[in-house]
Amino acid sequence: MTATTVGAPPPLAAADGRLRVALRAIGVIAHRDLLRQFKRPGVLFSQGVQILFFVLVYAVGFDGMIDSVGEVPFSAYVFPGIIAIQVVSIGVASGQTYAWDREFGVLRELLVAPVPRICLPLGKVVAGAGMVTVQSAVMLAFSPTVGVQLTPGRFAAAMGCYALAAVVFSVIGLCLATVIKRVQTLQATVQLAMFPMLFLSGSVFSAQDAPGWLSAIMHVNPMTYAVDLARQTLLGTPGLLPWWADLGALCGILAAVLTVLRLRSGR
Repeated sequence: MTATTVGAPPPLAAADGRLRVALRAIGVIAHRDLLRQFKRPGVLFSQGVQILFFVLVYAVGFDGMIDSVGEVPFSAYVFPGIIAIQVVSIGVASGQTYAWDREFGVLRELLVAPVPRICLPLGKVVAGAGMVTVQSAVMLAFSPTVGVQLTPGRFAAAMGCYALAAVVFSVIGLCLATVIKRVQTLQATVQLAMFPMLFLSGSVFSAQDAPGWLSAIMHVNPMTYAVDLARQTLLGTPGLLPWWADLGALCGILAAVLTVLRLRSGR
C-alpha cells in the first residue's frame, strides 16, 4: 500500500461529502431567495389579485354564459387551468431573479464558491417551485366553491401535478435567463411568450373542441400537458391525452431543460 493511498478518503465518503456540500449550497440559495420574496409583500399581493381576477372573470363571470363543458360546470372545468396559469407565470418569471443576480454581480460572487455551478440555479428552482406549490395548495382549498369535489386523494395527486409543473417551468425560466443576457430583453421575451403559452394550453377552453391546426400548436406548448394532467386529476374526466402521456411529456421536457441548464449554468 503506497503512502498516497493511506491518507486518501474512501471514494464513497468523498462523494457523500460533495453531495452534502452541494445540498447545503442549494438550501442556502433557496433560503436566500425565499427571504427576498417574503420581504416584498407587494408582489405576493399582486399575485393574489391576479388569481382573484381570473377566478371572477372565467370561473364565475363566464359561468352564466357557458353552462357546462360536457357534464362539468364551466367554473369547475376552468379552475384547474386557472391554478396552472399561476404556476406557469411565476415559474417562468423566476428566471428573472437569476438575471438580476448576474446584473448586479451577485452571480459572480456565488460562482467562486467551491460548489458545483448547477447548485445556484437549482437553489432558485427549489425556492420558486416551493413558493408556487404552497400557493397552489391554498387555491385548491377553494375548489368546492367552484363545484370541484375535492377528496384527499385528488388533493394529493393535484399537488403532485402542480409541483412537477412548477419545477418544469422554473427550469424553463432559468434556461431563458442563461441564454438572454440583458434583463430588459429577458422581461420582454417572457411577456411575449407568456400569453400564447397561457391561452393556447386549454386552460380556459376545451382543448378537445379546438380545430385541427390549433390542436397541433397546442401539442407543442408544454403547458398543455400540465393543464390536461391537472384537469384529469381534479375532475376525473378524460383529457386531451391519457394521464400517463401527459406525465411522460412533462418528465421528458424536464429532463431536456435540466440538461440545457446544466450546460448553461453559471453563464
